[in-house]
Amino acid sequence: MSFFSARSHLSTTFLLFCFALAGCQGFFYFPNHHLYADPATIGLNYEIVQYPSLNGKKLYGLYFRTNRKPKGTVVHFHGNFGNVSNHFLLSMFLVRNGFDVLIFDYEGYGASEGKPDPAATVRDGIASVRYAKDHLRDPSTGVAVFGQSIGGAVAVVVAAREPIVKAAVIEAAFSSYRSMTRAALGRHIFTWPMYPIAPLFVCRGYDPEAEIARISPRPIFLIHGDRDEIIPCRMSERLYAKAREPKKLWIVPGAGHLALPLSERGRYEKDISDFFTAAIKDSGKG
Repeated sequence: MSFFSARSHLSTTFLLFCFALAGCQGFFYFPNHHLYADPATIGLNYEIVQYPSLNGKKLYGLYFRTNRKPKGTVVHFHGNFGNVSNHFLLSMFLVRNGFDVLIFDYEGYGASEGKPDPAATVRDGIASVRYAKDHLRDPSTGVAVFGQSIGGAVAVVVAAREPIVKAAVIEAAFSSYRSMTRAALGRHIFTWPMYPIAPLFVCRGYDPEAEIARISPRPIFLIHGDRDEIIPCRMSERLYAKAREPKKLWIVPGAGHLALPLSERGRYEKDISDFFTAAIKDSGKG
């Protein structure tokens, strides 16, 4: 290892420790205001929407309408880096399969006001599913959530706390903020000394593993790649073990973090779309 590489690892170690001492915000959230892609330039019709979070902070999102009769609305909880403009493409298959999609920015991301932390992201998620419910084009349908990475962790808590959510698909989520901190610190020899200490400074109270059982009897579908080097797939296995029926788990062979082999893409899109279709339809029978 070169001197510069070693120094880089030491810098990373120091930053991780500082983030842990500061709580969850620095370690888990990497928002920015950069425009990565404009849906209009690739032929997608959308509306920029804004609405208040539960604490009054203004949130912004992109609302995509399917050109079919809508089966319902899926609220997309995106990952921890960037903003909606580098995440919206990951849920456009749902629009093609008959769903309206709302993807929103948490506080501090994109044009949304405020600063992100676990409490804020849950507030923002609850406000977003309520906004989606109030704007259903067909009130006989319903709202579901699609969470990816840290968005999956947030979406679990939101689904557990907000009964209007009909179903949840959670991809590559971690089981708790402390376990994710330990996983990150355990990757390098330079961060091992902090492994037993730093997680103690990470906030608790919004961990998906503590709340996932409350989603039942609404269905949940957990997805994770077995080669995910960012969030270990054992975390989704742990969430699955703590969830109650009806539940489903798919560990995708050869998949990285939100990175599927092309051979699995068709199944991925079909399974998720079919899951939401059945869950929303069945919820209307009660």
